Amino acid sequence: MKLILTILILLLVAGCASKESLPPQGMADEIRIEQTHPSTELLILRNKEKIEGVIAFVNIKKDGWSVPWYGPPVGQIYLNMYKNEKFVGNFYVGPNFFGRDYGNFLSQPASKEEIKKLGKLLGFDLLGNVNAAQ
Repeated sequence: MKLILTILILLLVAGCASKESLPPQGMADEIRIEQTHPSTELLILRNKEKIEGVIAFVNIKKDGWSVPWYGPPVGQIYLNMYKNEKFVGNFYVGPNFFGRDYGNFLSQPASKEEIKKLGKLLGFDLLGNVNAAQ
């Protein structure tokens, strides 16, 4: 009985997690793509058209952000964005989620197709690198 009650409480808490909308990611002139473990810089994007495409992708994902009840997941690949060498935001990827740090460590589910789409915009095998980092 206690187990059932505990499961119901956990489901209720998970269901009550509020979903947030984030403001758009501002423009950047450089995106540094970095792997978390081991810490490695994989690629630096400076191509304006590619950067605009990536930021448009990030900004489509404005709704549905939350911190999971079990805590924030850690991304395997981070897209750290800079404007005039000043950090202006990030977007990160795990095997089944996207994340953004915006006052909190927020995430949302991501399909393999979405991860592949972002990788295509980057010109980088994002899904392969995320899977290799697991």
